[in-house]
Amino acid sequence: MNNYNTKFKYCQLNARLLVVDKAYQREIQQDRVKRIVANFNPALVNPIKVSHRDGRYYVFDGQHTLASLRMQNHSPSLMVDCKVYEGLTQEDEARLFAEQNGISRAVESIAKFKALYAAGDVDVVEMVRLVECSGFYMDFSKSKKINRITAVAKTYKVFKAVSSSDFIEILSLIKESWEGIPESLNTEIIGGMYLFYKTYKGEYKRKTLVTQLSKVSPAIIIREGKAFSNGGDARFARQILNIYNKNLRTNRLDDKI
Repeated sequence: MNNYNTKFKYCQLNARLLVVDKAYQREIQQDRVKRIVANFNPALVNPIKVSHRDGRYYVFDGQHTLASLRMQNHSPSLMVDCKVYEGLTQEDEARLFAEQNGISRAVESIAKFKALYAAGDVDVVEMVRLVECSGFYMDFSKSKKINRITAVAKTYKVFKAVSSSDFIEILSLIKESWEGIPESLNTEIIGGMYLFYKTYKGEYKRKTLVTQLSKVSPAIIIREGKAFSNGGDARFARQILNIYNKNLRTNRLDDKI
């Protein structure tokens, strides 16, 4: 259980005083802000949760509500109902942001893990370290760039399921097969490689696997796997198996997926 300083007070603050800490907050989604404005009901507006830290007021829950209020009222004297917490650290704010639930908007995976990383969560920090050991970077955004993993939730699931050395090996196989192109770092490829590795560890020949996979675009693996309506990671692990076995006369792997 986390022991936060939960001392707070309700008050009104000038909107100009409220700031967002980019270290753990998600980007403003303008479409969401416009929807809030279009369906605005003052009776349903919750106080914005704010941390009073180092003389500034940091919004850790309610930045889309704040943006919608600003969109409707450009007055420099706009006052906003706030729930102001005292004594929180940046790490406390980040973790509270990640743990939002109930009536708050559910925090999407990327934003949640970004916040947990900023909060110094032991598991998330270790996952990021091991990802970097594999030659990749964890990208807490939705950008698709070479060597940048944005499939954070799937990567974390694999991290929790295997040892550190196995986690690095799974990512290294992806790295060596496709040299970090964005398509190779999708949820489907990471999940498929994890299940293939888990199923055939100690049986497959590493050089053969990397050589065979490097001949096939990961986009094809994803497309062919999605042709099957169910099966989860198995759909993509089986595509990897088929590619591995292609044109092999001996030492083929049996389908155990």
